[in-house]
Amino acid sequence: MVFSSLSFVFFILPLFLLCDRLTMLQPLASARWVRNIPLLVLSLFFYTWGESATVFLLLGLSLLNYLAGMAVHRFSRPLPVLFGTVSVNLLVLFFYKYCHWFLTSIFPALAWDAPALPLGISFFTFHAISYLVDIYRKVIPPARNALDFFTYFCMFPHLVAGPIIRYSQIQNEIVAARKPSSDLFCFGMYRFLLGLNKKVLIANTIAPLADIAFNSTPANLTVLDAWIGAVAYTIQLYFDFSGYSDMAIGLAAMAGFRFEENFFRPYSAASVREFWRRWHISLSRWFVDYLFIPLGGSRASAFITYRNLLLVFVLCGLWHGADATFLLWGLWHGVFLVFERLSGGDKPLLPCAIRRLYTMAVVVLGWVLFRAETTESAFAFLAQMASGPFAVPLFAVHVVPLVALGVGVLLCALPDRLFPRPTAHTEETLPTLHFCVHALLAVISFGMLCLSSTNPFLYFNF
Repeated sequence: MVFSSLSFVFFILPLFLLCDRLTMLQPLASARWVRNIPLLVLSLFFYTWGESATVFLLLGLSLLNYLAGMAVHRFSRPLPVLFGTVSVNLLVLFFYKYCHWFLTSIFPALAWDAPALPLGISFFTFHAISYLVDIYRKVIPPARNALDFFTYFCMFPHLVAGPIIRYSQIQNEIVAARKPSSDLFCFGMYRFLLGLNKKVLIANTIAPLADIAFNSTPANLTVLDAWIGAVAYTIQLYFDFSGYSDMAIGLAAMAGFRFEENFFRPYSAASVREFWRRWHISLSRWFVDYLFIPLGGSRASAFITYRNLLLVFVLCGLWHGADATFLLWGLWHGVFLVFERLSGGDKPLLPCAIRRLYTMAVVVLGWVLFRAETTESAFAFLAQMASGPFAVPLFAVHVVPLVALGVGVLLCALPDRLFPRPTAHTEETLPTLHFCVHALLAVISFGMLCLSSTNPFLYFNF
């Protein structure tokens, strides 16, 4: 189930809000743990709706990591427990996500169907690792009880597609009696509507352009077709995933939690390094804190720093999927990060507009690798972008998707200062006009959802 589905908006969400509000009535409101119960129950119901028996894998990993967290905290020599439990988490992820690709790459004749990928396994595996490592580093104490940990681990706003939330970021809300806050609730509703509109009005509308381009034989595309398809996927992916993150942040706020931001207008970046400070921020910070820095970060020699960057981004690519295209995409970004360090990226010599064009060129070409089914089709698509025929594009008849694409490009190209946005931490009062505009747009979104037969989230595939 996706957040932008009618069943979620008109059934799961109202049911959750009703149960959550009932727990705030006296005398229940005085109990610190009581709001976690409906959140956990609805989270498991939400996951079971789409995943069925896979929920038992989620519960098993929850119990394993909860017990391991207590052991890491209490044992005088916790490293074996930490290493063993992290290994189990990674082995489960490897079995479901990479084992089939790895074995069939070595033994092409192997007749074995890949196991169904549990929804969100890449995200909750990283949740588990961050929890255990933070306890080992004494950044946080372990969860007080199983209810607290299961609530964190299985919380439906971040369960299936992030953002990657660390226990340290929300432990205070989990263990405390979350008081009702009208400002936080209104902020949450606004962010949910904002994300819904980004997903439905922009991402879903643009999707046919990207699908037609990447599902066609590259040789049949004109130069304009190839570029329109690549740019369409670039805009679709951003509005799809950032829209989901907005909805997740909004749902968490309605439940009394303050999630960290996961996107900050990444297509405004003036370098690849800055892009990764703005794109999927929770994943970037996870890799920095739990892989790049432990490997030595940038404190060692230049060679070690460049090696670490390349390794981190190769693994970042593979985190998104088990295919050579993802590996190449990660390596592509890693190479440009190394290049920017070598060229003194912190002291730019070119105008900002030129640097933004360079960054977007790198990002758009990288998304071709990310989207293509095979490396051969990716390189063929890139070749059409460089030297295809200059004919009337196939997309000339797709007026509505092209208009949506133009709106998406414009929104990404405008300066950051035109998009002030309150966060869950500031709890600034929302302008009434902004809320009303997105509420009206949401009516259109609901209408489009009623008429549409497909409404996937792209990052559910990763």
